Amino acid sequence: MPELPDLVHIEAKLQELVGHRIAAARTGDPLVLRIMVRDPFPALLVGRNVTEVVRRGHFMCFGLDQDLLIAVNLMLAGRFQLLPRAEAKLPSALALALEMDDGRELRIVDDKRMAKVYVAARADAGQIPVLGKLGVEILSPQFTLEKFRKLIAKRRDQVRQFLMDKETIASVGNAYADEILFAARLHPKTFCSKLTPEEVDRLYQATVQVMRDAAAEITRRDPSIDTKLRDFLAVRGRDGKPCKVCGTTIRAVRVGDGDACFCPHCQPTGRKLFVDFSKLPRG
Repeated sequence: MPELPDLVHIEAKLQELVGHRIAAARTGDPLVLRIMVRDPFPALLVGRNVTEVVRRGHFMCFGLDQDLLIAVNLMLAGRFQLLPRAEAKLPSALALALEMDDGRELRIVDDKRMAKVYVAARADAGQIPVLGKLGVEILSPQFTLEKFRKLIAKRRDQVRQFLMDKETIASVGNAYADEILFAARLHPKTFCSKLTPEEVDRLYQATVQVMRDAAAEITRRDPSIDTKLRDFLAVRGRDGKPCKVCGTTIRAVRVGDGDACFCPHCQPTGRKLFVDFSKLPRG
């Protein structure tokens, strides 16, 4: 799924739609649409102007006139497309298509049929599942070291699970959880309660820096909005390859419901594990 740095770039691109009117709307998978107003689809969208495009955590929100909101959670495999309608091949996994008054079409495509598109009154945004409970934004002024210290002080779970708790921090996914922990030199199975004050501060700095640097790199390279750039990451997706810092083989370990990639040398464990990769050969 697109993660926060991808969505920062996508948000900037989709802001081109602000001021344009929706000329037509269609869906290829009605199950994806969650209509939270009484008006029927597609009439409730046609003729409305896009007033803003704002990212909130891992949601992309489209403000429409007459106080309507489209909130998109791309989930695992969803992606945006923005292209001239006349030149666009109809995708087999279309969730929603909005034809704009300039001839372009915004599409939400999902091969896994897991994406969720909510249409709601702006005043009811807090009732949208997940969106209404998102935590503090990493790239916002509210995400301070003091705030971070308070959030992590309450936790007794593993640090990777803490980072990925979207009701606490908005929002860290699998790829950047790995990158943050690598930058902070923390093993993904480290418990929050075992972190020293210096490690907590280091984790905060890594969280902000990794997200800012990744967003800047993606913006610099300017990919199409349906492309995820991951080739510059340090550990995610590099299981079995040498660490870019020390040359040790990157390993993958199960954490919660997913796998975490890490460097056993740069991110040593502070407790006994079933498999201690730090005792294996580096190469």
